[in-house]
Amino acid sequence: MKGGMERVRSVARPKESLNLRYVTLGVVAAFLLAFVLSGIIGLVIYQGWVSEIYSPLIMSLVSFTSLFFGAVYAGSRAGTAGWAHGALTGLAYIVIVSIIGLLVFDQLAPVMVLAGRLGLGVGLGAVAGTVGINLK
Repeated sequence: MKGGMERVRSVARPKESLNLRYVTLGVVAAFLLAFVLSGIIGLVIYQGWVSEIYSPLIMSLVSFTSLFFGAVYAGSRAGTAGWAHGALTGLAYIVIVSIIGLLVFDQLAPVMVLAGRLGLGVGLGAVAGTVGINLK
């Protein structure tokens, strides 16, 4: 202490910024996982172990499970702002799946269904990104 003044050390905080590279990696990881899980579920249904009646429910679960793990991956790779990276991963995944559905089936889901999927995708992605950042 010199002259009654103390020197204050500044603590460097990590810069919290969005890195779209990690969001893209999360979306790619989600699609790869969805592809693998869809193949496994397809074989299970083909073998007759599960009725085809349950296929829409099972595919929704596969889709949102893939979204969750893709957002966990994005959040863990990002290191900061995991919730934002996860939410953007969820948003991008749902938008891309909806566009693919529009191109393949030539019809768009009702607006309320899309809004629900977007809300669930962003919310689930934000939670998963938070989980991912805490796994590091």
